Amino acid sequence: MEPFTSRLDVQFGSFPEPVIFLSGSQILYSNEPGQQLLERETFPKDLLAALAEHPGGAMEIALGPETYRVTVSPFEGGELLVLRPLPQAQEKKHPFSNAVYRMRECLSNFTAVQWKMKRVLEENHLMGDFDQDLANQSRLIFQMLRLTRQAELTQDLNDKSFPREEGFDLAMVCQGMADEATWLADLAGVRFLYTSNVEHLPFQGSKSLLTQMLLALVSNGVRAAGKEGEVEMKLHAEGGRCVISVRDSGVGISEDRMATLFSGDAPAEIPRPGEGAGLGLYNAQRIAALHGGVLIAQSGQDGGACLVASLPIVTPTSVPARNHPGYDNLGGYSPVLIELSDVLPWQAFVPKENEE
Repeated sequence: MEPFTSRLDVQFGSFPEPVIFLSGSQILYSNEPGQQLLERETFPKDLLAALAEHPGGAMEIALGPETYRVTVSPFEGGELLVLRPLPQAQEKKHPFSNAVYRMRECLSNFTAVQWKMKRVLEENHLMGDFDQDLANQSRLIFQMLRLTRQAELTQDLNDKSFPREEGFDLAMVCQGMADEATWLADLAGVRFLYTSNVEHLPFQGSKSLLTQMLLALVSNGVRAAGKEGEVEMKLHAEGGRCVISVRDSGVGISEDRMATLFSGDAPAEIPRPGEGAGLGLYNAQRIAALHGGVLIAQSGQDGGACLVASLPIVTPTSVPARNHPGYDNLGGYSPVLIELSDVLPWQAFVPKENEE
């Protein structure tokens, strides 16, 4: 062993945490825990070089099932990396989680039964309005799932149990949501348009929360536009901020409604189709604030309204995010379809052959 590496081993050989010394992109030393980490098949080969680009910094990365806090320190002509394992986050049981899980499970089972019954009825030429009846039943389950998820999100925000921040492409998230919203809104008779001045927008934040914010903006726009209406969604990034706006061609927002738009007050009566439960924009404004941004509403003099979210762009480090995906309580069902379930026609809920 070289004198330099021998000295490093004296200093760091007994550390329980992985310690790695880099000179440029070359590994000159690693203690025993560090060597074990490097020998894992799941360890990304380009990770060390990416970490070394941020001397004096600290960041969290996920490697397989474990999460580490990494500190990078300049050390005798190179960079010293210390990876401290973080305790696994305990999954918090939510009062609504069981209800969401059960409804998703019922929906999956119900869809399978629908398809089998449809086959039998088709073989016996007894279909009639069966497709429409069962699609309406599916839509009802989606509506219940939507309301429960909104209540779940509200409780999470009240409890300050926020998902871990991660690096992701916000422009791709917006584009993906717009692509799905375009054809679903078309089923409801609403024209949906999307434009952006950027193809990619690296962003540091909570992807799941910002997705919920976007769902609320899109959902509100489609509801407000109504049949034969139009919704225009825009993403504009410039000067360290990004602005996401959703404009509709509806009747606009009255002064009375504007005063309570973000209050979270539910309607006094059970919401009718197209009305919502009053939680979507309330949660959306809180999510924007959590990311250092604002959400405002504007009502046009000639009708129509526009919701505008302005967020500071927090650029992620060059280290790719490797966060755990977490529990998917939707079971693969589209969040856009769930969010628009009470304004879409029954045809959107006809079971597909691949859902058998």
